[in-house]
Amino acid sequence: MAQSTAHLFLTSLSAAGVRYVFANAGTDFAPIVEAIAAEPGAAFPQFVICPHENLAIAMAQGYYLASGEAQAAMVHVNVGVANAICGLLNVARDNVPLIFLSGRTPVSESGRLGSRDNFIHWGQEMFDQAGMIREIVKWDYELRFPEQAPIIVARAAAIANSAPQGPVYLSLPREVLAQDAPDGARAVRIAAAGPPAPDPDAIASAASQIVAARSPLIITSRAGRTAAGFASLAEFAENLAIPVVEFAANYACLPGDHPMHAGYSPAPLLPSCDLLIMVEAPVPFTPHRVRPAPTCRFIEIGVDPLHEKLPFRGFETDLAIRAETAPALDALAAAVRSHASFDAKAIAARRERLRPELSSARSLRIGKASAAGATITHAYASSCISKAIGTDAVLVNERGCLREAMAFTQSGTFFGPTIAGGLGAAIGVALGVKLASPQKFVAAALGDGSFMFNNPLACLQTSAAQKLGILILVLNNEAWDSVRASTLQVYPAGATASSARAPLTYLSPSPDYAAVARACGADGVSVADPALLPSVLAQAATAVKATGRTFLVDIRVTGG
Repeated sequence: MAQSTAHLFLTSLSAAGVRYVFANAGTDFAPIVEAIAAEPGAAFPQFVICPHENLAIAMAQGYYLASGEAQAAMVHVNVGVANAICGLLNVARDNVPLIFLSGRTPVSESGRLGSRDNFIHWGQEMFDQAGMIREIVKWDYELRFPEQAPIIVARAAAIANSAPQGPVYLSLPREVLAQDAPDGARAVRIAAAGPPAPDPDAIASAASQIVAARSPLIITSRAGRTAAGFASLAEFAENLAIPVVEFAANYACLPGDHPMHAGYSPAPLLPSCDLLIMVEAPVPFTPHRVRPAPTCRFIEIGVDPLHEKLPFRGFETDLAIRAETAPALDALAAAVRSHASFDAKAIAARRERLRPELSSARSLRIGKASAAGATITHAYASSCISKAIGTDAVLVNERGCLREAMAFTQSGTFFGPTIAGGLGAAIGVALGVKLASPQKFVAAALGDGSFMFNNPLACLQTSAAQKLGILILVLNNEAWDSVRASTLQVYPAGATASSARAPLTYLSPSPDYAAVARACGADGVSVADPALLPSVLAQAATAVKATGRTFLVDIRVTGG
């Protein structure tokens, strides 16, 4: 019996290294469904049913963050693609490789296997379905003939995994998937291009600037994207006594207790630095609030150091080094040490000056957050959460915890929101991390507004169906506080500042989120007493580890 193009497509995905397809199915999936049903033991990726498209993208994102392996997500024609756009913006801005798949409404009205047989097939056709996301993805293509299936899958995987990484898109007409595959068709091999090596001349120039600098500063958002980058930055900063600011970081880039960790805001050190080294930092600072001195020099390091996909970005750069964090910093450290003007005594003196300053600031920051008050603040909740989950856990944070109140000392233990700012990913990302690392304790922290964006019913159903137990922490202030804060930044003395209830920001009355969790087969409790919070969090973490079931804690917070 001849195999279908859908069968060939699925075996090609497996050959390309795809273990999971996070799927939100539609009428265009018929050949895929039939192929899976016809051969239950075939070498296909495992399909994970996701009741919302954003969940599918987020789980693929989380799986990659934990494993380093790109996966696939498949949705339903144009309406599914539209629903997935928010998630696609997140993975694109964070350079997460993803093979994004969707159906394409049948082309023919009759006469072919898979032709239109439902009234929606006319309404769901677009002149250019891929046009919705062409600016977001690295590459897109529509399957036109059966023999193309293994080629476009291999090419998609290679492009997605080539630096700088990112999502790619394949649309799949139903009639083509339903056709017989050519005899002898098989998966093909197309290798991804490796990351660029640091240019020796650029490294030599950067080393000269570092040796000459008296107050260098490193700002990073994504140096901790890999374990190697995390380790190299820690060694580089310690050996050369250069303070590091994690600004808008969506990875743990440096151990929180590292002697050169300078916190999470560039404001204290940026105005006085004479050399700013931006390592994987799409937005190293906000010029409207703080700027370096006019005499400061600038070095950018990253796989895409100029961040070419950002339409407007005016940060000055004197030297751009296109390379991954670890090889760039390792080469730079060696060049500095061998430089003719290398001054070990000057570096030692800088280290002795910075160590107590940074240590004192760190202790003050952590100590202030851990102090309990009459109500639960975001800072106190963040501090309690940090202690409850421990140093080995993985926290996915989305407008929930305050990073400055927490301590992450290991690579791969913190993932925050991307600069795209697309809410609705944290729980899905956490589920993807848990799927990739079942031995890990995984938590998702998010505000109540973000929680609703996450399509919680879809997430909780998938958690139960896939037996992926995580801890969900809803920091609930019954508001979109980021909207209020943004308004106050623009109008610090405006009407909003004196308003008891800022317009368009309040989400009261608050649903009973704990009851929502229990209705979906998870556990759930609410807590408003700061004295009870540590024990409630400890009990919830223990329960997740003991039962393997998701536990939601609705934390009623006020103020900062």
